[in-house]
Amino acid sequence: MSGRSLPALLLPALLLLGAGACARKEEIVVFATARTQGRLWARPEPSLKGRLAGGFAVFKKLYDAEARPKFALDGGGWYSATPEGWLTRGRSTLDCLAAVPYAAAAAGMEELSLTPRELEDLAKASPTPLLASNLYLKSNRKPDFLRSQQLVRAGGRRIGVFSLIVAAASAPNRARYLQHYKLEKASYETEKAVKALRDGGAELIVLLLSVNPRERTDRAFYKEFLARGPRVDVVVTDDPAIDGPFRAGRSWVVPAGLEALYAARIVLRLDPASGRLSDVDWDRVPLLEEKYGQDQALLKLIAGYRRAASAHMSRPVGRLEAALPLAAGADTPLADFAADCMRRWARTDAALIGLSEPAAGLSSGTVTVGELRAAFPLDSSVVFVKIRGDDLERAMAAVPLSGISVSGLRLFARDGALERVETERGPLQPARVYRLAVPDSFVGGRDNPVLSSAMEFANSRRPLREVISWCFSRQRSIPRPAGARITRN
Repeated sequence: MSGRSLPALLLPALLLLGAGACARKEEIVVFATARTQGRLWARPEPSLKGRLAGGFAVFKKLYDAEARPKFALDGGGWYSATPEGWLTRGRSTLDCLAAVPYAAAAAGMEELSLTPRELEDLAKASPTPLLASNLYLKSNRKPDFLRSQQLVRAGGRRIGVFSLIVAAASAPNRARYLQHYKLEKASYETEKAVKALRDGGAELIVLLLSVNPRERTDRAFYKEFLARGPRVDVVVTDDPAIDGPFRAGRSWVVPAGLEALYAARIVLRLDPASGRLSDVDWDRVPLLEEKYGQDQALLKLIAGYRRAASAHMSRPVGRLEAALPLAAGADTPLADFAADCMRRWARTDAALIGLSEPAAGLSSGTVTVGELRAAFPLDSSVVFVKIRGDDLERAMAAVPLSGISVSGLRLFARDGALERVETERGPLQPARVYRLAVPDSFVGGRDNPVLSSAMEFANSRRPLREVISWCFSRQRSIPRPAGARITRN
């Protein structure tokens, strides 16, 4: 042997092993979903060549197979797309989240249509902590049934999670008052939540961000949004405009898996010494039944909700003597029927409805709850409006006649422009106050001519579908309504 000792020969190898150990990163896996909207089960998916995909029973198998430290988060949107979601107001989705289990879930834009009582009932029944950091009641009081932040433990690390709802991407740092709630400035709530989480020992901060689906965003929005304020390590967004991860200043922005068809798998790579986030790996994982299988306990839970929904949706609400299609020549039978129904229920002089409200015609014979919901899928409520005759005529002149139906009024148009408006008793009287019934979808928006011309208005909070069911309950059989309500020369 040469003159070099054994320890001297081993030293370079030990140094290399030590360097390799330091180079290794600690990894934590975050699974993220959003906008599942009541889609609980796997279904054939055309974009995946018709393969069976999606649902929480498949997701649980994927989640359980992950060997690294992990947790799951959901970004909200729990009920709008399925009967199981509508009937339970999201309870069915939250029960599935608890069965996985998820570490936390955030109320999203969709949940803002729930009343505070409905949201409170969901939160109290949910084992999964529900977050809504910038959501307040209209009294400016923070709802005590929701949390502003949550500490999650994974791999010996403490990870702070909070959530924000952005109703207007053009002004995220402006407070907004909604029908049931107030959304506080996002920047203000971010500072509060991050400070509370850091004080609680959070080593990493994750933001669940719900963006209004009617708003257009791009990467520039996130970069500007995150440029100010405290450090947020990872932003998980439900925004479909974001299709992959990117850096926005000091933060990573990653999209969640949407519609319970995909799950986002986010690998957080941490420096073992400092615990700081050094890198992120992201993958959008299709929830393929053939690849992962389905959890039997969750399948049983979901089957119970599906049976209850099927029984409810097959209940008859009434009977039609003749079919009510969306269009029959120049007439709009289904919209005309709905307008007549609103007028009768509200006991008003007239009723207006947009042709975008009904989505599918009704066949003659027995009409079920499910068919009525398919015909009127929007969650519209009936609004009472008081308006003078001269203001009503001016307002109707500004409404596209090709997009509405009326009851109690006759509209006469020439060359596409409104010529005059008559009631069943003759021409409108300019000084008389008329009472109208309209869906809130028709009077939505600041520039609506009917709403801006009204003397007063009030939302009945009574859903349009419920009003139509009331009309069915008052008649054993409903004939096709008379048409020719808009005369065009």
